[in-house]
Amino acid sequence: MKKQTGFTLVELMISIVLGLIIVAAALLLFLSGQRNVAMQKNTTDLQDDQNFGLNYIAKNIRKANLNSPSASLSNTSNFSGIVFSSANVSNKLVLNTNFNSKFVTANISTNTSNMRIKNATTTPASFEDVVNDQLVIQYRPTEIGGYDCEGKVIDSTNIYILERYFVRTDTNGSGTDAEKSALACASSRYSSGLTVATALESSNTAGLYGSGEIIMKRVDLFRVRFLVQDTSGKKYMTVLDYNALTTTKPRILAVQLGVIARAQDTSVERAVSTSQEFSMFGQTITQKTTFPNRYVRTPIMQTVALRNALGSRS
Repeated sequence: MKKQTGFTLVELMISIVLGLIIVAAALLLFLSGQRNVAMQKNTTDLQDDQNFGLNYIAKNIRKANLNSPSASLSNTSNFSGIVFSSANVSNKLVLNTNFNSKFVTANISTNTSNMRIKNATTTPASFEDVVNDQLVIQYRPTEIGGYDCEGKVIDSTNIYILERYFVRTDTNGSGTDAEKSALACASSRYSSGLTVATALESSNTAGLYGSGEIIMKRVDLFRVRFLVQDTSGKKYMTVLDYNALTTTKPRILAVQLGVIARAQDTSVERAVSTSQEFSMFGQTITQKTTFPNRYVRTPIMQTVALRNALGSRS
């Protein structure tokens, strides 16, 4: 009689269980690695927005008030580096009839954002929807070469360039309109020596009036405030507060930009809350309840000193 060898039933069961444990551990490591890669990609995208997107805008804003007749920059300044109304551009320009309500520096009520302000002083906390700001700057180049914010070549020094920074829907994006919000810039230019009435643009959808070029994708909020100086000293004022002043508006020395940027992909990490809170300009900002998806977000802020608005040039 031949002797038979092999696994007993118990040994076989133990082998199967050990194999399943090893496979499960390997699968867990793989899935965890995939989540980490996705999180790192989202973080990298946000860092790119901070390092390139906002810095690109800041670089152009530093030109505001360049070669303006006066260093003093306010809502009444002739050829002001920040445009608040048609009074800040050449009186020979023929402008869009909605210029003063849609194409100037303002907090325009129709420019809705994906965020809201949280007021924790009330019980329960109350919320108010935040509106995106719009910033319009103006400058006269000192040399030929370079580009404006839309990528148009600067081919003359006898022109004033207008640049409008605003949030709009990215028509090439994916998802809902809220998920396709992006920070864009539209630009126009006009001769510095106009003597007859001249239209800024040939149509109401061209140049400054158009959709412009996207600078930063996935922007949930764009806010602007000014460092101003009056008889009492220096302080920060939001665009809304500055425009609401009924007395003589103070001189502007710097522009502070605030952006809440969003990663490209949704996150499955529970650590990424659907009610994230951020501090910006002394206020607590949180996402709207109508935008429930989990996204990695970050607030990005930068202060730009207006070197061309300093001193006593007049």
